[in-house]
Amino acid sequence: MTVRVAGWGRRVADKAVLVLGGTAEARQAANRLNDVPGLSVTTSLAGVTRNPRLPAGAVRRGGFGGVDGLADYLKETRTTVLLDATHPYAVAISRNAAAAGRRTGVPVLHLVRPAWERQAGDVWHVVDDAEAAAAWLLQSGLADGATVFLTVARHELAAFAGVTRFRYLVRTVEPVSTGSLRAETLQARGPFSRAGECALMRERGVACLVSRNSGGDAGVAKIEAARDLGVPVVMLRRPDPPAGETAESVSAAVSWVGRVARAGRVASADHSRSGRNR
Repeated sequence: MTVRVAGWGRRVADKAVLVLGGTAEARQAANRLNDVPGLSVTTSLAGVTRNPRLPAGAVRRGGFGGVDGLADYLKETRTTVLLDATHPYAVAISRNAAAAGRRTGVPVLHLVRPAWERQAGDVWHVVDDAEAAAAWLLQSGLADGATVFLTVARHELAAFAGVTRFRYLVRTVEPVSTGSLRAETLQARGPFSRAGECALMRERGVACLVSRNSGGDAGVAKIEAARDLGVPVVMLRRPDPPAGETAESVSAAVSWVGRVARAGRVASADHSRSGRNR
């Protein structure tokens, strides 16, 4: 007999998997895990994007309230495995996931997409953060009035407000207030094409691109376009990956989660990159 637990929407026999989402990889992983017999998948979204592309399976919205809240959620829902597939720069939630996993004994896997690597023709200036990027621009030889294309997080835009000798182009998924930063804003959702990014940069006369090293396919076109056009890139250094088990691909993550859910324990470290401690 199939019994469903009120409010959970899953069979008692199913193994509960929580995916911390918000990325294309999280959506892909949830879609694939949702097809695995015996798993009940819930994706948690922070709620920043108003109309996100939703994965298969259950979806919850909003934060947990730090480590304590996440740990309580894992216990209350009897979560078997936690997959952290958040953005590489979402340092706080990844740390909270690791801490909540240790506290509750729930195995945690961090899906960390590989960073972009410098290629022939790239003109990269790697800096630690948005403040360092603004300082680089201030001391750069770029002409006054040049257009700088900012593809950073909304909370990082304020760092550029004091560098007033440039024009700024800001692209975001959601509408954003640029505050005291004088900028043209574009609202668009990736993935973008290489040809389209080249056309945009030519049309707007982009002289410099400021970007996080987010990795992945959805945003790489702007990096390729900058390479094609000889546009310098101020690249914000990526944070160190979280401690613990990591995977670099959706396939590796899905395999690890399924294996651990079936075994009820952490997979051994001899299974490809997904079993490595970093």
